[in-house]
Amino acid sequence: MFVLFIAEIPLFVSPDDFGKVKPRVVVDMRDPEEYAEAHIPGAVNLPVDAFLIAVDSVPFHMPEFDTLVDRISALGVRQKESILIYSSAKLTYHYLNVAALYMVLKHLGFKKIYILNGGFEAWKEAGKPVSDRKGLRGRIRLKARPDSSFLISLDSMLTEVLDSATGNTKLILRKDIRLVDGRIPPYYFGIIAPPFYNRRGHIPGATSLPFTFFFRKVKGKEGFYYVMADSALVDSILRPNLDPVRLNVFYGNTPREAAFFLMLLDYVKYPREKYRLYLNGFPEWSRREDLPVVRYRWE
Repeated sequence: MFVLFIAEIPLFVSPDDFGKVKPRVVVDMRDPEEYAEAHIPGAVNLPVDAFLIAVDSVPFHMPEFDTLVDRISALGVRQKESILIYSSAKLTYHYLNVAALYMVLKHLGFKKIYILNGGFEAWKEAGKPVSDRKGLRGRIRLKARPDSSFLISLDSMLTEVLDSATGNTKLILRKDIRLVDGRIPPYYFGIIAPPFYNRRGHIPGATSLPFTFFFRKVKGKEGFYYVMADSALVDSILRPNLDPVRLNVFYGNTPREAAFFLMLLDYVKYPREKYRLYLNGFPEWSRREDLPVVRYRWE
């Protein structure tokens, strides 16, 4: 008796893996002008602002669920079909847009999601064909229920205790939560801040794990970035910063940084029950005057 073993296709794929993925839809997340100039043949264009919105001046948030379903339905792909996402890879921040769509698709129940590692630049460098013809979209209406199993709100992270100094109650972070700050160090230390912060710094007790740690740069005529392809290497960076007992909660400037870690955690198959994404992140925390903020200190 012969048993056929089919190799699992990794989350991050190379241009040569395109044929293995056999995507129902290829999504180009670059600006419409870049897409119009050249893209992977058949790809449809979906810039990040076509499906995410600003909430209280903070960009890249998911809209109301029905609106989100409408916007993703426009891709013409259902949850059981495969989808390949790519953007430019000239900057690491371009991958945050890809991560945002990955998170949205997971929220809607998609299973077969793949990321083109190295983006459009890797595709061109591999000598793959490009096109300037607009990709065709199917006409469907997705049926979806929100999967929020990987999300957590600020209220769910806090607990009430008695302040012995004042005799009043106050809110503090639950002791069973380990916070992971995915922003780059200047934000973590409070050296710089976007305009939607009320205060600078980080949440007390949060460890710094910048999303940029997980990239390598390809040097050459057109330098571009790719995510570390070795899942064992990614795992070796992630796990020392995670608590095996407590609930690990990831946050950033916007939901995109937290979404990036959702991709990585899925990539290394980290147990879903061990982590959550705090999408409102530091902007919401910084606006709560009753909650403390730390600056200029590594934790």
